[in-house]
Amino acid sequence: MKKLFASILIVAFVASLTFAPSASAQISEEQAGVISMTCGSVQLQLKKLQKADSRVRVYLGSKFEFALTGLMTNLNLRLVKNNLASPPLASSQTTFSSERDYFKSTFTDYSKSLDTLIATNCRSNPYGFYDQLEATRAKRENVRQSFLRLKDVLNDHRTTVVNFRDDL
Repeated sequence: MKKLFASILIVAFVASLTFAPSASAQISEEQAGVISMTCGSVQLQLKKLQKADSRVRVYLGSKFEFALTGLMTNLNLRLVKNNLASPPLASSQTTFSSERDYFKSTFTDYSKSLDTLIATNCRSNPYGFYDQLEATRAKRENVRQSFLRLKDVLNDHRTTVVNFRDDL
């Protein structure tokens, strides 16, 4: 339990380092030393994060695919067949599809960056490791923002469907 707590504390410390455009110039020698000394533990935590992120990506990918093909597309096709086409619903489907593609792309970029981070030798190159950590954080934030936009599109779509149903 103590080892797990220490590992979490170390990862939290590394994660809390200040972001700046030239990150390696912003960390002190002491912080670089801490990164070097705790490298093994940090790398282990990053591998666990990578594994968990991979499962989340598969789960979200299947849910987003179902939302698009199983719900949005099917609904729009039925509406067109019944001469009840709804431009807002079609627009919502298009927006969701585009954002889903963007999500996949940003997640791929993030995964590659995380692979590079894990491969970086933080013992001998703590400054390079920190720079890659910051780049990976930025890419992970892009994934998070894309996910939030997808969630918003789904919520808006649901509202549009309910309003459409009420208008019938």
